[in-house]
Amino acid sequence: MFCLNSARAEHIVVMGNVSGFWNSDTIRIVGDITISDDSSLIINPGVVVEFYGHYKIKVKGNVVAAGNENQLIKFTVHDTTGFADTTSTSGGWHGFVYQNLSSFADSSKFIYCVFEFGKAVDSILAGRYGGAFMILNFSKILFTNCRFDNNYAYHWGGAMYVKDADIGIHHSVFMNNYCGQAGIPYGYGGALCFVSSRPDVSYNYFENNSSTGIGGAASFEYSDAIVQYNTFYKNKSALGGAIGYLRSYPVNVVSNNLVDQNESLFFGGGIACIRSNTKFVNNTVVNNSSTYGGGFYANDSAFPSNYNTIFYGNFAFEGVEVYIWDVYSAPDFYYCNVPGGIMGFSGSGGQEGYHGIFVFNMDTVPMFTGSGDHPYSLNRESPFVDAGTPDTMALQIPLKDFAGNARIYNNRIDIGAYEWNPGEGLRNKVKETVLSASPNPCNQSASISFTLIRSGKVAVRIYDQNGKLIRDFDSQQYTTGKCSLNWDLTDISGNKVSFGVYYCRITGDDLTGSTKIIVTP
Repeated sequence: MFCLNSARAEHIVVMGNVSGFWNSDTIRIVGDITISDDSSLIINPGVVVEFYGHYKIKVKGNVVAAGNENQLIKFTVHDTTGFADTTSTSGGWHGFVYQNLSSFADSSKFIYCVFEFGKAVDSILAGRYGGAFMILNFSKILFTNCRFDNNYAYHWGGAMYVKDADIGIHHSVFMNNYCGQAGIPYGYGGALCFVSSRPDVSYNYFENNSSTGIGGAASFEYSDAIVQYNTFYKNKSALGGAIGYLRSYPVNVVSNNLVDQNESLFFGGGIACIRSNTKFVNNTVVNNSSTYGGGFYANDSAFPSNYNTIFYGNFAFEGVEVYIWDVYSAPDFYYCNVPGGIMGFSGSGGQEGYHGIFVFNMDTVPMFTGSGDHPYSLNRESPFVDAGTPDTMALQIPLKDFAGNARIYNNRIDIGAYEWNPGEGLRNKVKETVLSASPNPCNQSASISFTLIRSGKVAVRIYDQNGKLIRDFDSQQYTTGKCSLNWDLTDISGNKVSFGVYYCRITGDDLTGSTKIIVTP
């Protein structure tokens, strides 16, 4: 057994059973490592763990690798030659293995760690899952502020394969991880693959991960995961360029994620659901591409649901936004933006074959800010502001949006991952005002009333349920106090509007407000 005292050495050479502290500049691994039952390995900040061959760390006890922002702990391989050969162990190390630990085993923590060039390509099947980590039937593991880069698995989980484990992964970056064999569509989860697990995957960034099967960034099978506040950017797969759900009926929702510019070879450029009833809430799914279903794909008796989600700018040869493979699948859409609507759905379950619920959805331009750290945040004039479902009780709405602002502002949730919010610097300037219409419901005309604390220019606009601008009362000067204007229920062309639900929004230099107007026959 190896145990190093606190004195810092330039490097040490390690193999076999280990415990104690790693405090050298470099730890050179020259054989498989085992951390026995009731043993602990503590790795100090700034240590580089360098593997001189395809060796693994098998954990039966626990590991605490706690770096910091200025002193990362790195796990890497000495020679990367041959890493690109997916049939050879060359150029990579074998990763961590947690398998059937005692329920009394202590927790493992990995904080500010880097994992690169892990490679799961053993000749035996069990050694082909999880490039940097294979975790089986043990939940007490936490990853925070870690980076996984250039890891590979022959089968599933390019960076990590997790089965029967409820781990946490937060504020971490996954880039250039890959799983599967070229031409064989069975790689699940380019970065992360979960099976029969309930992980918490939050505040992470996924870029350029890929798989040959499903889930370019992450796949979830028989799993109930918390998936929120993640960015999925330019990941690739055969199905579900960013995320793939298989045979899952989760209670937890997938919320406040940005799914941007991902790509699938066949189905679901952004998200794919296969026999899954996943609930997606307040996500922004934009600019993804596929052959079928640029934004969203459902197959094999899948009944997922989407609430308050933006689909926009996605591309496919069939089903630009949504492709439904079979008539046994029926995804639901509530208060979403879905360009093309039901008639834009393709597949056997699309258009006339569609039998899901599609209510209160829009088909309009989002009006993103297009700049800064959050280019997909909403412009103040966006029709998605205060346009989400009025009933959020069953949606597990978190307190913050993707940018960290209050998730519900002005007493009504917005559509998409972002909530329009004037921000701290403008919070005292921009005020909410009470906006009302009378009579409501109405069938002849409606008087729209609001109150100003000081005189100024105010614009009043009427939108239909699809977010289309129906009537624009232009910006006019109003005096302090109670103000009103009359809407004769005509549109911009002077034609009477049809009966239904309309939304009135008011904006000015120092106020905002909205209300619903119901027009009856």
